[in-house]
Amino acid sequence: MIPYILTIDPHILRSLNKSYLRKKVLFYLDSIYPRCDYLSNIARQIGSDASNVLGCLKGMGNRYNGNSSLIELGLVEVVDRDGYKYYRITELGRRVAKILKERARYDVV
Repeated sequence: MIPYILTIDPHILRSLNKSYLRKKVLFYLDSIYPRCDYLSNIARQIGSDASNVLGCLKGMGNRYNGNSSLIELGLVEVVDRDGYKYYRITELGRRVAKILKERARYDVV
């Protein structure tokens, strides 16, 4: 039994449940918080290619809907430094990641 009930916006939950890769990106960025990382290194760390990770972060065509992207949902932010883009999890993203990890501990297989 989950010791406390916290809810996640259904749109956020649906977006993360539809894409295992979105969860991987979110969990990776949570693991390096408060640091941020650049696109190709995020892809390398989670074992994916950069175009798919970019789709998760920003949206891309039909496969990764922009309305369901991690940035659009407010879970990840873009940090511009000297013309380079880095990505960092937001406080909302950290709360959502914590809830998902906590729920996973109580899921019955």
